[in-house]
Amino acid sequence: MLSVRDLSVRFGGVTAVSHLSFDLRAGIVKGLIGPNGAGKTTVFNAIAGLVPLHTGSVALEGHFLEGLRPHQRAALGMARTFQNQAIYQDLSVLENVMLGAHRRAGRGWMTSLLRAPAVSRQELRLEEEAFTALARVGLETKVDASAGELSFGEGKLLELARILLMEPRLLMLDEPMAGVPRAQQIQFVGLIRSLVAEGVTVLLVEHNMPVVMQLCDEILVLAQGERLAEGTPEQIAANPAVIAAYLGETADA
Repeated sequence: MLSVRDLSVRFGGVTAVSHLSFDLRAGIVKGLIGPNGAGKTTVFNAIAGLVPLHTGSVALEGHFLEGLRPHQRAALGMARTFQNQAIYQDLSVLENVMLGAHRRAGRGWMTSLLRAPAVSRQELRLEEEAFTALARVGLETKVDASAGELSFGEGKLLELARILLMEPRLLMLDEPMAGVPRAQQIQFVGLIRSLVAEGVTVLLVEHNMPVVMQLCDEILVLAQGERLAEGTPEQIAANPAVIAAYLGETADA
């Protein structure tokens, strides 16, 4: 699904990620973990086209992404969330979700301005899809509410509902559990599992280790912008170098 080769990202004279290579097989959840400052979000931003690469390449299903802007990568089936919520506070919950289908709308400004019958039919269909997505994440009773009225955990669910309308094949989740109550964390885990069962591939950055160990088929560990370890959750949990990186202890200890 995703192939990253020799990826390096620099900001001025600081190297945030150094010569990182990894593969993500289709139909699994792969965790990207590491201490704060390890470069995890920078890797996400590089894959999504938000920061330039100093070296290396990224390929999605065999398509090299060099030169493609973020919206062009999204059109290939890539979607991501951010650590900070990216919702429009003044729009309704339903309107926020409908924004996820903008690349599928397929209409020009003149068609929209004239309110052609095809536009009305399309908007009705997108509203129905948005409502279905909201029902899936448990926000169907909040359809007409302002997004600014939602709790933090509900805002995270709103973002996921919006992404469902993008119909992604690769879903990159950047700390989806941060600040989310335990009950909604359980809901998130169930949603992610159901998406994977439907054929979505997930790359996950998360500090909640119980969630990582429960969800991930494979885990890649970063430390100071470099690959430290990779393997199954069981292998990572028993890796002395990973333990040392997280606990600040020597591998022998």
